[in-house]
Amino acid sequence: MTTRRRLFLPLLLSLGGLALSGGGPVLAKPPLEGDKPFAADPPEAGQIAHPTPGQVIHPPTSDPLPGVGNFQRLPSIDESKDVVVAVRKKPYWKAGTFDPALSNACALGDFVTAEFNRMVVRFTDPAGAGVLQVVVPTHRHLLFDKRKLAKPNESYFFLNSNRPNCKVWIEGRVTPRALDPNRGTSLPLPPPPAASAKKKIKAISKWPKN
Repeated sequence: MTTRRRLFLPLLLSLGGLALSGGGPVLAKPPLEGDKPFAADPPEAGQIAHPTPGQVIHPPTSDPLPGVGNFQRLPSIDESKDVVVAVRKKPYWKAGTFDPALSNACALGDFVTAEFNRMVVRFTDPAGAGVLQVVVPTHRHLLFDKRKLAKPNESYFFLNSNRPNCKVWIEGRVTPRALDPNRGTSLPLPPPPAASAKKKIKAISKWPKN
């Protein structure tokens, strides 16, 4: 091939490319984002399952709640009216004689009045206005006395019954029950070991004998 033909062949190829592209420059394909192509999904990603003819694909739903909703365990609102037994023009803390032992037992849940007890005494002194639940001797069924601490002819006033800050007053000028000064609680002392052993032996002796 002569030198003239060698120079004419590249020129002919370039003119042919212009004719195929409509007379404009030939552009290359746009590059992918980044220098490398997109990586394939990992195996744990799974595959998209194509439905077969007649198959219905339901949309994904969220898992059910593990328990009840936020507003399904609210306490019911007690709309019953109080039964006002008396109205006194003095602060509520002067309802009677404060009893530390009964107050401690109330905080422990051993000497409390029922939550549905609507019998109250209203105190109207601005220095200590308030309403206290009251249990009179004729309504002992409203009193939960686990350790038999109540006495006859005593009325009990409760503030925050069955709560850690419970306080109990006794009607009248009575001698309050004293707390154990060493333990600071109204709980009774545990029986001595010898008495416990004798009690067990006595209980075993009453078992039926075949």
